[in-house]
Amino acid sequence: MKKKVAVFANTWSADIVSSFLSGFYDALEKDTTDTFVFLAANSYGRPETHNLSEVSIHSLPELEKYDAAIIFSQGLNSNQVRDRIYEDCEKAGIPTFCIGDTHPGFHGVLVKTADAMRELCDHLYNEHNVRKIAFFAGSQENGDSNARLEAVKKFAEEKGLDFNEDQVFYSNWEVRRCMHYIEEKYTTRESLPDAMIFANDFLAISANMALDARGFKIPDDVLVTGFDFARSGQIYYPSIATIDQRYDLMGEYCAKSLKDIEEGKEVPAEKYVDGEFKPGESCGCKNPRNEDVKRREYCHRLIGKEYEEDYRMSIIYGIRAAFQESSKFATLPSKLQNTLNFTADPDLDSFYILMDPSLERIALEDPEELPKYRYSNKQQVVVAKKNNKPLKTDYTICKSELIPEYDGEGRNEVYFIMPLYIESFVVGYFAMVRSPRGIVDWIYWEYASCFGQSLTYYRTNLKLAALNDKLSELMQKDALTSLKNRTAYENAKAHLRTLYLAQDLPKFAVVMFDLNNLKEINDEYGHGMGDIYIKNSSVLICNTFKHSPVYRIGGDEFVAIVKNDDYDKKDDLLQEFMDAVVELSKPEIPPEKRVSVAAGMADFDEIENENLDSIFKLADDRMYANKRKMKAEMGLL
Repeated sequence: MKKKVAVFANTWSADIVSSFLSGFYDALEKDTTDTFVFLAANSYGRPETHNLSEVSIHSLPELEKYDAAIIFSQGLNSNQVRDRIYEDCEKAGIPTFCIGDTHPGFHGVLVKTADAMRELCDHLYNEHNVRKIAFFAGSQENGDSNARLEAVKKFAEEKGLDFNEDQVFYSNWEVRRCMHYIEEKYTTRESLPDAMIFANDFLAISANMALDARGFKIPDDVLVTGFDFARSGQIYYPSIATIDQRYDLMGEYCAKSLKDIEEGKEVPAEKYVDGEFKPGESCGCKNPRNEDVKRREYCHRLIGKEYEEDYRMSIIYGIRAAFQESSKFATLPSKLQNTLNFTADPDLDSFYILMDPSLERIALEDPEELPKYRYSNKQQVVVAKKNNKPLKTDYTICKSELIPEYDGEGRNEVYFIMPLYIESFVVGYFAMVRSPRGIVDWIYWEYASCFGQSLTYYRTNLKLAALNDKLSELMQKDALTSLKNRTAYENAKAHLRTLYLAQDLPKFAVVMFDLNNLKEINDEYGHGMGDIYIKNSSVLICNTFKHSPVYRIGGDEFVAIVKNDDYDKKDDLLQEFMDAVVELSKPEIPPEKRVSVAAGMADFDEIENENLDSIFKLADDRMYANKRKMKAEMGLL
């Protein structure tokens, strides 16, 4: 059995996680380790309900069943989430690596941020004569962002540069927030600093767009730098000057350290990796990284990439259609399987969807009564596909099993697991396996977004279906007796007719009932007593034919379609019913307990001339014959 490593990360750190996993995966020994990446898409600008449902994925694994954990601590966008994961790892007692952070008892793997930022600042100061700086941070609680800011502050103090708190903006990692601030603050060239230093490349790119919208040019009017060496920043024009934190080396280090731990070797509590400053066009350097070649390569792949995206969108449309066309959970799995099991997309060669079997509760229960931000212990396998071969579905597994039919054998794999939820109700998760494009193209996030939207449609369908069922039930229920009414009876006859034409008709019998002397009771005792008489009669019919549907089809008419166990005892039950009528119709019985009902039965074997209606007519004829007989006998009403 291979070792299992749990990785906790955020989808917004796609480039970072991808770089790390490349180094980690390549450094692993063959067929020794499977990696399970639990991905959330929480962020500062999203509603709390969204964020709490997203980070529920980090509580899905039972870490006692894993051999190690890797936590992208500063990328989780929440210290509370980070601390909870730390606590879970401590309880599990497994080796744990914190990427970008330190914690007692864990192994911290960090970049030499201060040294890297010093190199960046030296370059701006010495090569481009920068003297006035503005810094655009992430969030105030983020350790990585704060370390970068402190390095800039220290450099500015040493050089006596114009830099103070008024020139620091906390973006909370939100590009729109950053763009809005820039558009509001920098309206003239005189208002611009010499350089804007951003806590990551995505903020730097957003700044370029905001400044361009104002008519400013980078680097002519202001220099811009980022952090993280994101792929988009490499091909963007102008290319972003940045810091490569060498997450690939961190991944390689973690893989080798796990091997050392297994062999009983000591692994240091902290490991620092040298970051590399990467000059870019945005800081005023001319084609320093041969960007034109990268851009040509990107454009060369762009048409093929568009074809891939078009094909992926057709799959996404199929997923949405599966949810939109399903109003019951029973119909959803087959529709999703039809869409996902037979695609030619290599990203879906191995793909799993698991959902809470009680998902339909979202339509039947008050949202406040549903479980919040946690997974059901049982998950139904909705879609399962391994190496392009569909696996068995429509059964449940414990959530701790995570991947259906996982055997821990074969080549090293990387599973990406993301949550499925409807507001605060977490309904399951889906898993994809490392593909040629992998996380770096945000493909997993695209599917997560698709499922999120589709589940919203699905909840509406479920609620409408439940409402329609309720309305249909009300429309087919008799108000006085609560029995099925004539509409339901006609629907039942139509269903029997369909089965008859399909030569799939089950054994059944029809019993027609008609109350005796209802008019006389109404006239003598009033309609209130007449209603009691009708209820008494319906109770006797239902108590006799307990396993068969009973319908009130008129004021004093009832029908039972006798099935199942009742059919096997139909003659005895009818006799039992008539004997009870004799007792309940005697003159000494008080009016409020009196019952007198005529009945006639016909069996499905008596269908005449291939006409299903003939059996109902035959039962009706026999009921009227019984009625005439009863009226002729003495002692009855």
